[in-house]
Amino acid sequence: MILIIDDDIAVRTSLELLFNEHGYTVTAVDLQKAALVFLQEHDVSLVILDLNFSIETSGREGMQLLQEIRRQNNQVPVILITGWGSIDLA
Repeated sequence: MILIIDDDIAVRTSLELLFNEHGYTVTAVDLQKAALVFLQEHDVSLVILDLNFSIETSGREGMQLLQEIRRQNNQVPVILITGWGSIDLA
């Protein structure tokens, strides 16, 4: 099961379609709290996490959520994505 966490519906839908086409089971959520609840209730093998959930593009929100994910399950691989990248954020 792949969990996609992104506030942009276009990104969520695109990634969901891509992974479904290749036979993966995918769930996509747009809220951080929903993501944490889903992770508690399901066996997730990969998380794709957007770093930015608001107009602020520092990546702080995504990094905080990553810390929460690690507290719940430090074994699940997480791929970080963003549409607002910078050298500092990388």
